[in-house]
Amino acid sequence: MSHQITEIDLALGTVQRDASEPQSWHALETPVEGLTTRNCGLRNLNVRTANVGVTLDGVQYESPLLVPCVPHPLNAGKLHFLAKPYAPDSYALLTPAELLDFAEQCFLAAGMDNSVSFTTTLFEGSRMTIARRLPEADFEDAHGHKVASYINLLNSVDKTWQLFANISEIRTVCYNTATANLMEGGATCKHTPEALGSFIANFPQILAEALAAHKGSANDYLQMANTPLTVSQAQAFFAALVGTGTLSTRAANLVTEEFTPLFLSGKGCYGKTAADAYNAVTDYYTHNASAESNAPDGTADNRKRAARSLLLSDKLPEALEKGRQMLADYLAK
Repeated sequence: MSHQITEIDLALGTVQRDASEPQSWHALETPVEGLTTRNCGLRNLNVRTANVGVTLDGVQYESPLLVPCVPHPLNAGKLHFLAKPYAPDSYALLTPAELLDFAEQCFLAAGMDNSVSFTTTLFEGSRMTIARRLPEADFEDAHGHKVASYINLLNSVDKTWQLFANISEIRTVCYNTATANLMEGGATCKHTPEALGSFIANFPQILAEALAAHKGSANDYLQMANTPLTVSQAQAFFAALVGTGTLSTRAANLVTEEFTPLFLSGKGCYGKTAADAYNAVTDYYTHNASAESNAPDGTADNRKRAARSLLLSDKLPEALEKGRQMLADYLAK
C-alpha cells in the first residue's frame, strides 16, 4: 500500500478530513467538524530552517545550503529534517501555513470560503496536500451513481513537487491519489513571490480552465459508464490488457482472481459497464503496485492509462475478441 503516510505524519497531526466527507481507503485520517484552512492541523506545522554544516579534513565549514526542519514529533529534544537541503537563492520555501494562506487567497479570488475537505502531509512531512469539495463539478452517471469532485493543491517542502492545482473526481489523500491527480492535468506554479501572486490573481481563470478540463475527464467517465460490459466481456478486456498474445498462468489468475471480483463488487463498481472495468484496473494497480510503479510513467501508471485509452477507443470490440480468444486458448491447454 503506497499511501506514504508515516508515523511521523500522524504524530504531526496533519492528516485530517472534514467530518462530512467519507473516510478514505487507508482510514488514517482524523475527522474534524468544519475543517478550514484556519483550524486544520497542517497550519500548526511550524517549519524552520537550519544551516547545513560540512566537515572537511576535520574542519567544520558552514554550507550555503539550508535544510527545513521541525521539532521531532516522536523524539523530544531532537529535530526532524524535511528531506533535502536547498539553496535559498534558487528556491523560496513555502511552509504549510503559507500554503494554506495561498489556498485561502485562491479560494477568495474565486468567491469561495476557506473550507477544505482533506489536508495531509506525506513522506514524513516533506509533502503537503489540500483537497476541497467542488459541488459544481459533481456529476452523475447513467445509472444514478453520484461522483464527487474536488479541487486539489499539492506542494512539497523539498522541491520534489512544484505547487500544483487540479480538479478531479479523485480526492487527494495519499501518495497514490496524488500521483493519479498529477496525471489528470492542471496548473503548476514556481516558488517565487511574483509567480505565486500571479497565480492567485489568475485563479478564477485557472479554475475555469480546470473545470473545462475536468468536464472532459468526466465525459470520458460518463462514456465508459454508458458502455455496457458483461462479466465475460470484462474478463476478455482484462485479458487483452495484460496478455501479450497468449495468457500466462499469472495473467489468467490476475483476470479471474483480482480484476473480476473488483469489477463485480469493488468500491464504486457494479459489474455492468466499462467504467466498472476501469475502476477495477485502477483499484488493483493503485493498491497492489509500488510507489515508483504508480508514479507518472511507471509500469502501473502506464497500465491504468492503457486501460482508459482502450475502453474509450473504437477498437474496443476488436480488443474484446482478442481477449476472448486468449482466454479460450488458455482454458483449452
